[in-house]
Amino acid sequence: MNTLILMQGLLIMHLTGLTLLAGTTVADYVTFRTFSNQFKTQGEPSDSLLKLMSRLAIVLAIGGGLLLVSGIGLMAVTHGIFMHQLWFKIKLALILILLLNGFLIGNRQIAKLKKGLKQRTAHTDQLVNGAILRLNIFYLLQLAIFLFIIILAVFKVN
Repeated sequence: MNTLILMQGLLIMHLTGLTLLAGTTVADYVTFRTFSNQFKTQGEPSDSLLKLMSRLAIVLAIGGGLLLVSGIGLMAVTHGIFMHQLWFKIKLALILILLLNGFLIGNRQIAKLKKGLKQRTAHTDQLVNGAILRLNIFYLLQLAIFLFIIILAVFKVN
């Protein structure tokens, strides 16, 4: 197979993965905001919105898998030519921050939110409100990191 065609295919996969990740994060954030606004105004959680947020995690995983596989493929095809460039090192660090933020902050806050919604006491309502606040910050940080990664990839700042 022609190396150029392989590289273009991998780049398409990479951009598709990035689009799935960033787009799903936006959709997840909009769903979460709708959920939290509904909870604050009506005092009742929406199970359907929580289920939708859980299903969006599957799309996130697919996007992440595409990014990982295509990124490794691109590194193999280009023989790691970008590894020594500053913009690429920053991009990799930001990807690591995205992952850590998602697993350590996002997943924990979603778990606290679900736990608090199941128990529904005065203490758990405080837990839910705290989780909502931290999830708002989490999503905004994730989106800002995605934006910065895209800016780095376009301008390739060295």
